[in-house]
Amino acid sequence: MRKIEDEIKPWVGEERRRGEELFGHLEKHIRDVAVKCFQSFDPTMVVVPEELLKLEAVKFRRLCEGEFKREYFDTQGKVIREISNKIGFTRFIVDACSIYAVEWTLAVLKETRWSTSKREAFIRTLMKGLYTDVAVAVHSLIEDMNTEAEQQRIEFDRQRAEDAEADSRAMAILGQALSALASGNLSVQVTEPLPAKHEGSRRDFNNAAEALRQAMLGISHTSEDICRGMQEISSATSDLSRRTEQQASSLEETAAALDQITATVRRTSEGASQATVAAASAREEAGKSSQIMKEAEVAMSEIAASSSQITQIVSVIDEIAFQTNLLALNAGVEAARAGEAGKGFAVVAQEVRALAQRSADAAKEIRSLIATSTQQVERGVTLVESTGQTLNAIFGKVSEMDRLITDIAASAREQATGLHEINTAVNHMDQVTQQNAAMVEESTAAVNDMNARSQELAKLIQRFSIAGQGHAAPSFARYAA
Repeated sequence: MRKIEDEIKPWVGEERRRGEELFGHLEKHIRDVAVKCFQSFDPTMVVVPEELLKLEAVKFRRLCEGEFKREYFDTQGKVIREISNKIGFTRFIVDACSIYAVEWTLAVLKETRWSTSKREAFIRTLMKGLYTDVAVAVHSLIEDMNTEAEQQRIEFDRQRAEDAEADSRAMAILGQALSALASGNLSVQVTEPLPAKHEGSRRDFNNAAEALRQAMLGISHTSEDICRGMQEISSATSDLSRRTEQQASSLEETAAALDQITATVRRTSEGASQATVAAASAREEAGKSSQIMKEAEVAMSEIAASSSQITQIVSVIDEIAFQTNLLALNAGVEAARAGEAGKGFAVVAQEVRALAQRSADAAKEIRSLIATSTQQVERGVTLVESTGQTLNAIFGKVSEMDRLITDIAASAREQATGLHEINTAVNHMDQVTQQNAAMVEESTAAVNDMNARSQELAKLIQRFSIAGQGHAAPSFARYAA
């Protein structure tokens, strides 16, 4: 940046002479203008100190006469810095400088009311001096700002270098910790103090590493529990599979046995139905036999009655033979009395007597036969009555058997129906058991796969080390399937 001294040169010749004349007219207004300018940023100021008035008089004379030399630039820069530090550069330009320019312009107008040509020349000279003063003020501010910026840049570069060195050191420490963490050492902690801006990173890293260590410990314990649980599940699933297979085999055998029992009961039911028909037929036949026996009893009674009548007839024949024999005997006696004349009659009487004797003998035999026949008929009647009673008893038993067989047939049909339903249920159970067996087999395969995956997880966890714990995950080989 070029120096302000090289841009602003002191006035010479007519310009300087006019400035000296201008200062001669305005010097008496310095106190009033100074008071109004200072009151713009300090309303309580009524009197300007003499020292400040002297400085202001020197500065204003230099502005009017164009005496822009080293002393002016040094003094003006110092004053501007003090005022800017006190009220700020913006207020200095807007308030103080504007009042300063206005008051001096009014003073020029007051002093040159008698000459228009002088007034314009003086105003031009005054404005040039005032704007030169403003330019010096702005340049001084910019120079101060540049100086401050340069100092800040130097300080920033120094601080940046220190920060870069601290950052490099912090990154190196954190990098080593991250490298250890990446290699599986979850117990790593950054204990060395770091610069303040990296302290949060150190704390966050330590917290993250500890949280990761705790999480890995939890994962390790959980993985071990999972392996143990998967082994128990695998064992239980294997047992369940074996029991399911045994149950399926037992159900299959039970189903086959039930099929045979059902067939047997069905045949028994059919046999019972046939037996019911046969029992009904037997009951009918027994009823017919009982009826026949009743008719036989009646016939035997009639035979007994006929035998009694025959006995009576034989008794009549026997009496007739006896009478005939008596008559023949009497006829023989009469024939003997008659002598020769009754000889033929005697022969006839003899024959009649012989015939009567044979008739008597035959009647005797018939009586004997009839007596025997009567005894036999009476015995037959007794037997027929006994047979009738037996047949009645048989009829009652056959009726009871018919009822029992009918009940048995009904029970057999109900048993056949029940066994059919049981057989259907057992077959359904057999199908369900087969499906369960397939599902158990799939579950066993899934459990084995999960067990293998848990082993892989255990191996991955074993890559990490934890302080005081050795490896994060103990060996899970004992849980291997």
